Amino acid sequence: MAWTLAPGNLDPHQSGNYQVDFNYLSPVYDRLTVVVAGPSVEPMLAESWEYSADGTSVDFTLRTDATFHDGTPVNAAAVVKSLSRARDPQQAKSANTLAMVTDVQEIDDRTVRVVANRPAVDLPAVLSSTTAAIINPVALDNEVDLSVEMAGSGPYVPEQIRRGDRIVFKRYDGYWDPEAQKAATLEIIGIGDDNARLNAFRSGQIDVMLAKAGQTDDLQPLISQSQYDMYAYPVSQFYAVQLDIGQPELQDPKVRRALNFAIDREGINAGLLNGQCAPVYQPIPEGVDGHNGSLGEAYAYDPTEARRLLEEAGADDITLRLITVAGLSPQQEMATAIQAQLAEVGAKVEIVPLPTADAQLRMGEGGYALLNPRLAYPTPAQTLQTNYLTELRFPTPPSQEFQDAVVKSFDPNISDAERTELYSTASTIASEDAYDLFVCGVPTQVAFTNKVVGVEEGGQADFVGIVDPRYMGIAS
Repeated sequence: MAWTLAPGNLDPHQSGNYQVDFNYLSPVYDRLTVVVAGPSVEPMLAESWEYSADGTSVDFTLRTDATFHDGTPVNAAAVVKSLSRARDPQQAKSANTLAMVTDVQEIDDRTVRVVANRPAVDLPAVLSSTTAAIINPVALDNEVDLSVEMAGSGPYVPEQIRRGDRIVFKRYDGYWDPEAQKAATLEIIGIGDDNARLNAFRSGQIDVMLAKAGQTDDLQPLISQSQYDMYAYPVSQFYAVQLDIGQPELQDPKVRRALNFAIDREGINAGLLNGQCAPVYQPIPEGVDGHNGSLGEAYAYDPTEARRLLEEAGADDITLRLITVAGLSPQQEMATAIQAQLAEVGAKVEIVPLPTADAQLRMGEGGYALLNPRLAYPTPAQTLQTNYLTELRFPTPPSQEFQDAVVKSFDPNISDAERTELYSTASTIASEDAYDLFVCGVPTQVAFTNKVVGVEEGGQADFVGIVDPRYMGIAS
């Protein structure tokens, strides 16, 4: 399988971005839960779980047939040790992903209690990420360098690790879920260049490749042949110009709405993304709980309406300092197009290219906009909270009504219908108050040969642009 990035730091708790590292970590490291196609949160090392009466803690009952690769049992003590490390900022770069967790307790050998600082219907979903991976306590006690070695309980063990290039995994005999290890050998290669990845696929060096939206035309001659195919996962992430609504020129929602009307989404989609990025107008996409279908095409391209709203708001001096990740396509091309479209209605855009590591941090300082995908998670509650209730990604707090809807949606004691209504309320506010300049939904696609099975079970790809390879295999 060809992925766009090579393996780097192999310590799951040290991941700066699990979406980058997940592909290489998931075959080796199990978690308490797993996200499968749907997306749906299902048992993994925990065979079941139960919420406390107030919803602020969850008791996880562990399965009895899981072992680490050296034979050490996966028990409550091992889980507590790992999760305590994962949420300790002194030991884990990714500790912020478990910020809601206040304690992890061993109730008995098979029961772990995870305590949160709020009602936490999303806790099982949060613990499905590799940033909550369960690491062999023997490796932790012996201070093994987990940045270069791996010590998990998953379906595969690393046979060859070449950081900056690839990892070759072999099947771990005795794993409790044979469906997660269909292939005897799994090799994941990082090929950043789109053309090189396509050529490797075309020449038969690889069986599966991540296919960027801009590669559809190049792939068409291949996938028109019976021995090749392509699969697109449901769209959840979307490109947006992420705004600081506290920026003086943007405080009036009319101004933000006006700028949305100035965006030619269909033109960007057709001209830069080969028609693979359908326009979006709200943060919860179609097909996901909470999507408000009545909003329709809330901001269809209308420069005249954009100018009218700007004039009504008395806004005649708007400047967006638009951050892009330097050298990253198609964002840099999209930024240029958006710059020209906003100029047509009198708004100035200064493009600020920054390295990946600096882009989001600068956005969090306030006074900037950022062109990048909005993140997506297994539950809409996580998606809304991360994108709009986190200062790093939304420097000025949204309305109190929006905050209340998202916070209440985390309560496991409310009905699914109530939760969906709260999601819809938040999504509608974000759209009508124009918290972003919404652009288009990003598809996650893989091209594969007809020998490959299990592609549609990519799990993580149902909400974020990565693919879980553990359910893929080669037909005999």
